[in-house]
Amino acid sequence: MRSRRRLVGLSGVALAIGMIWSFGVQASEDDPVALVERLEAGNRIGVRASLEAEGRYLPGEGTEDAPVAPIELTVSTQIEALDQVLAVDAEGLPTRLWRQVGQASVAIGGPEPIRPQTIALRPEVSSLIVERGNDSNAGAVIASPQGALTRAELDLLRIPADPIDVLGLLPEAEAKVAPGDSWPVPEAVARSISGYDVLASNTVEATLRSVSEESAEVDLAGSITGAVLGGQGEMTITGSFRFDRRASRLASVTIERDERRKPGPVEAGLEFRSTIRIERSEAAVEAAEEAAPQVPDRLPDDWLLLSYTAPDGRYALQHDRAWHVFSEEDRQVVLRRVETGTVVVQANLVAGPTVEPGAQPKAERFRDDVRKALGDRFDRMIDAGSVAAPDGEFRYRLAMAGRQGEEPIVWYYYLVSDTKGRQVVAIFTLRASEVERFGRLDQRMIGSLRWLPEVR
Repeated sequence: MRSRRRLVGLSGVALAIGMIWSFGVQASEDDPVALVERLEAGNRIGVRASLEAEGRYLPGEGTEDAPVAPIELTVSTQIEALDQVLAVDAEGLPTRLWRQVGQASVAIGGPEPIRPQTIALRPEVSSLIVERGNDSNAGAVIASPQGALTRAELDLLRIPADPIDVLGLLPEAEAKVAPGDSWPVPEAVARSISGYDVLASNTVEATLRSVSEESAEVDLAGSITGAVLGGQGEMTITGSFRFDRRASRLASVTIERDERRKPGPVEAGLEFRSTIRIERSEAAVEAAEEAAPQVPDRLPDDWLLLSYTAPDGRYALQHDRAWHVFSEEDRQVVLRRVETGTVVVQANLVAGPTVEPGAQPKAERFRDDVRKALGDRFDRMIDAGSVAAPDGEFRYRLAMAGRQGEEPIVWYYYLVSDTKGRQVVAIFTLRASEVERFGRLDQRMIGSLRWLPEVR
């Protein structure tokens, strides 16, 4: 333990006595300290978060005749927000926040022929509810009471190490630590840092480097292995955070990630280096502040829906977050539903030919075309009939059973047309064993489909 400087002379003795009476005996820099931040409902915290990344996506190996080249990319994300605590747990850690986003954007670039792209959060969906991550999800859950987010907006907002999760980096509330002491980073925080929905291992530890009257400096190091959407990955973690002892607040976090991930059933593989920075500061309470929204105990499903617009701008629909876009072309979109890293359903949305406005599609012809397309795979028709549609529109659904090789398969076919003669054919393909669990998710997706005005 470092020796303290001696105070000599009467004035020094008097000063020392005064300090003891006023503040108590001061701890040395080597004495154990508590790093605890306790919050209450209503507390407001200003947040700045950024992610800078560079590396390459690996779409796949391709073939000898047609190899697939890696795609070099840079990513720069910036978010500024005001968090208001809505609920805390027994230790004073926030479990739910109201996040008012002032600015959120991501810039994606790369060498030719990559076209630079900027995505920004729409102002009309800037008021969000954020719930803390746990051991069963990859980081914070972000809900939008004002309307459905797009997938791109959700990906923008789900920056790794969300400010609601990073307080889990601190040691347990009852623990005191001294320089050199280490403690494990919990799995929930490792999920948030990595973005992995499945963890195989987590060796990340926090180590108290130094303590002063003003702050404590803590280092982070270790590795995380796991998977996201079925793509196996591993990353090396280094970084640090600063705890403001005077304010009793986790003030800043910096995390360096070096990741390698194999291609999965939805996303390409990647090799990326990234730096995450989080800054937290006490926010002043303004007199004319907007009232916090009323939030049910369980987040409504509607707040978690995502909005999707077809590439040709013909229609828009909504879906839950288990659906991911696998491929997009002007005439066809393929979405895959991923659960526990496995594709359980595929949906193909195909733009059909435009017919005469007001012409009623022929259900019998549609059935015949579907049976012909299935060929030897067709076994039997399960169900057929019209489904609810807005006035003047036509929507027809077929449920077919058959086989793909030895695997029993069920197909749900939809023919959807509007008053102007525009058509879409939707095909949902799933194993027969998944029918009960899948339920009526196809009907919910198609039921949300709305035709958009034609662009002249």
